[in-house]
Amino acid sequence: MLKSPFTARKKKDFKILIFYPNLHMSALMPQSVGIFTALLKREGYTLDLFDCTYYLDADIEEQGIGKNTNAEKVINRNVRKFDDKIWQGKGIAPKIGIEKDFKNKISTFQPDLILVSVLESTYFLAINLLNSIPEKDRKFKTLFGGVFATYASDKVIKNDLVDYVCRGEGEGAVVEMANALSSGERIDQIKNFTVKGEGNIYKNGMRAPIDLDTVPIPDWDLFEKGSLYRPMQGEIWRAVGLETQRGCPYTCTFCNSPSNNVEYKAETGGRFHRKKSMSRLKKELDFLVKKYDPNLIYFVVDTFLAMSNREFDEMKELYSDYKIPFWMNTRAETINEYRAAGLEEMNMLRMNIGIEHGNYDYRRKYLKRNVKDEVQIRAFEIAAEHKYASCANSIIGMPDETRDLIFDTINFVRKLPDSIDATGAFIFAPYHGTPLRNLAIEKGYIKEDEICSLSNTSASMLNMPTISKEEISGLAKVFSLYIKFPKERWPEIKIAEKNDEIGNKMFEKLGKEFDETYREYKASSLDLHD
Repeated sequence: MLKSPFTARKKKDFKILIFYPNLHMSALMPQSVGIFTALLKREGYTLDLFDCTYYLDADIEEQGIGKNTNAEKVINRNVRKFDDKIWQGKGIAPKIGIEKDFKNKISTFQPDLILVSVLESTYFLAINLLNSIPEKDRKFKTLFGGVFATYASDKVIKNDLVDYVCRGEGEGAVVEMANALSSGERIDQIKNFTVKGEGNIYKNGMRAPIDLDTVPIPDWDLFEKGSLYRPMQGEIWRAVGLETQRGCPYTCTFCNSPSNNVEYKAETGGRFHRKKSMSRLKKELDFLVKKYDPNLIYFVVDTFLAMSNREFDEMKELYSDYKIPFWMNTRAETINEYRAAGLEEMNMLRMNIGIEHGNYDYRRKYLKRNVKDEVQIRAFEIAAEHKYASCANSIIGMPDETRDLIFDTINFVRKLPDSIDATGAFIFAPYHGTPLRNLAIEKGYIKEDEICSLSNTSASMLNMPTISKEEISGLAKVFSLYIKFPKERWPEIKIAEKNDEIGNKMFEKLGKEFDETYREYKASSLDLHD
């Protein structure tokens, strides 16, 4: 039995620091931090936040864990340029001194518990900053959660800087752990947790999925005021996220959402993919609109249109009371003429549709995506008939890919309507919890102990005989150019793939031509009142 290392005290005297090791300049206040802020405030704990989003320290960037992801996407022509000055005018100027500020936060706030929600790409940022605290000042315990912690709990708990790991949903688990810690009670038997202490590791099973209607509305008051703003389509928007459902019914092998369905069914018998009721969504929208007055809603859902026609009609009727421009992500087979017209009535600004790969046989065999080419093309044609923007998401550098296979994707995207906005490609990242990672390990392309420390727009982790890491990076850099420029310009684009003086000069030249020909840079911003 393992008891709390703390003496019992009142909750208000137990300090919890929420540590958000975000990819730099990737601005959207996260659901997780907002939900846990609301939950722990409700319990009466004293809270503070350390947000890494706006730090651009050079030493962090050199390690590949602090890249300005928005800037990289703009340079590669994956997204439209925007006016940095307008964004900074909203209070989000980049910062320098992340380690110094983190140390100062620990020194002044003196947390008892640090709550860390990590993605695989932000794990090392969290570890590096925690490691910067001298051992004599580490009077706190650390609790790691999130997708990476869920699927690599055995790796995470072995780190000397980690005390507790939460697998799966944390709403009920984290509150139970905080209550046990602050009251000096037993902590080794709490479901969802892997706990380390007194030389032992205790791994517990999962609790049943939570009723989403009981999850508190996110509270983002700990964030700086400027965190409300983010770029989209060359403009700066006042944006908040809204979760309408959790999980995904599909089985894509590059994603770890399907693993949630498998894990929860095996351990709890429950269904991970589930939806909020319309009454709850109305309540949440009313609250968010009144408090934050957003002019952009992010539906932070894997596949927004994974719903029946009845559910879609109910959603359309509900949202007609707001009609705030929104972004959503979906799959081609969830789109038809009826839904496309309904989305326009709802005032959708933009939707991302995952193509992932342009070769049907590869897509079916490796990705478990059986959608036919004509279905995907028709989805974009339908979208082009309406006023909102659509974006085709692609992934390159997946197991066993070749240059020819990547060009199958390029040639497929070229078949889509010219109105398709962004056409960049992500480089495959072998995230824990994904079947495609397991395949890469089986084939010897990565080692089992490797962790994705890079943003998956930067470099490939796979060592494959079919294509080099350097060629994958070069193709990702110029992917948008191959999509838009006529084929007689492809020899120039191939030169721009190279990361050398000649290649970089060609990339700069073609990039300027791309902007002038295919993109209109909007130097103004929306009328955003504070």
